[in-house]
Amino acid sequence: MPLVALGAALLLNRVQRPGVLALAFVGLLVAFTTWTFVSVVWSDDVAQSVLEGERLLVFLATAAALIVIGRGQVRGLLGGVLAAITVACAWALYLRAFGGSGSYDVASVSADATRRLAAPLGYSNGLGLFAAIGILLALGIAVRLRRPLAAAPVLVLGPALYFTYSRGAWLALGAGALAAVALAPPRLPRPAILAVTAAVVAFLALALVRVGGPVGAYHEFSHAAPTVKADKNRRLFSLSGSSRAQYWHVAWKDVEAHPWLGSGAGSFQRRWLRFRPAALPVLDAHSLYLETLAEVGLIGLVLLVGLLGLPLVAAFRARGDPLAAPALAGYVAYLVHAAQDWDWELPAVTLAGLACAVALLVLAGSQPRTALMPRVRASALAAAVLIAVASLGALAGNEALAAASNALDQDHPSEAERDGRPAQRLVPWSPDPWRLHGEALLSTGNVKAARRDFRQALAKDPADWESWADLALVTEGAERRDALVHARRLNPLG
Repeated sequence: MPLVALGAALLLNRVQRPGVLALAFVGLLVAFTTWTFVSVVWSDDVAQSVLEGERLLVFLATAAALIVIGRGQVRGLLGGVLAAITVACAWALYLRAFGGSGSYDVASVSADATRRLAAPLGYSNGLGLFAAIGILLALGIAVRLRRPLAAAPVLVLGPALYFTYSRGAWLALGAGALAAVALAPPRLPRPAILAVTAAVVAFLALALVRVGGPVGAYHEFSHAAPTVKADKNRRLFSLSGSSRAQYWHVAWKDVEAHPWLGSGAGSFQRRWLRFRPAALPVLDAHSLYLETLAEVGLIGLVLLVGLLGLPLVAAFRARGDPLAAPALAGYVAYLVHAAQDWDWELPAVTLAGLACAVALLVLAGSQPRTALMPRVRASALAAAVLIAVASLGALAGNEALAAASNALDQDHPSEAERDGRPAQRLVPWSPDPWRLHGEALLSTGNVKAARRDFRQALAKDPADWESWADLALVTEGAERRDALVHARRLNPLG
């Protein structure tokens, strides 16, 4: 959809030249996307590296489509984001009240997952951040534009945030509010400002003393959090990192092993399976910045930090605009939360943060803006078409893979076999189509054909432990022992 909108605007000559910061933002996003795809060359998990690049193409298309809007359309952009977040949170509360498929965080291994609001995003912390961004936008627009009714969505967003029981989302909410106040300080007497500052500092100091100082805080962070079932409010005030210390430790070991280039985009899961201290099924390092350093190295991190830092510069330049503060609040909330969770892999959440970033870039641009030259428009349109074609091919391949996987989960091997065949053509770099097709054949008793598919999957990716485990099921003797050795080496706790 973003590419369709951008293409139509280019064809109708409705696109104006973006500002310098906006162009730099898109340029760095192009560079980061390119570097992600380049990491396929040395990646420990080529299929995941390609998926990471495909996700970045979505972000790139959205950013390119949004930066061409005029300053007068920023209010509509932020209002649209707020409306979308409000609808999602209202649906989540409806499911909590009346029940329904996907009501809770069923994918989590946490003991209290069934009590935490997660739909429609599927992840409670992601929904919590979603609600926090919405609250900051609603209150910011209400205050800065003097539209009290704009704060009405908080009546939905507040309960939704609470029922996610997400501590990181509350932290992001506070960080976003502080950023908005710093950019546009309220007109308060100096003594009042000093009193509030002193109260906040005293509260933080007492909290640190209560947990035993920095050492005590570290120990509490390393332990499991109280469950929602045991005590909802105690969990919200816990400093536990919910196993993040272990995730970050494995990610840092990866950084030490591959400091410059990383182990390849999307490769953290395989590093985790090989070196994890506990049998937790984790896909991401739960920190955008550390995971970027581990997977695409220092070069990738520099590109990412430069990319994400530009909207902060734009916020300072646009500080006189009443919409700058709420946009900055939502964006800072995203940046803070991304440091402790896997929001980057949740497109809905990241696109909300990206919309706030683009709003800042547009507000910081000079006015009036000139129209694009015909040659530039033609080049941009050609690039949009190429990305659209690549995206459609990726979508078809990913849908075929998902269909095959779902069919196997539902014990429909014939459907899985049928869906796996087109995936082999559409996603030739991944072992998954051959592995899933082989598992479907094995379910129907065709052991010989399944063995052939598992070997083909391993020829594509010798580091896929699941294919080694499958091969062990359909072989005997030395080949079976060798397959088991490889599977255990790649996933010792599997």
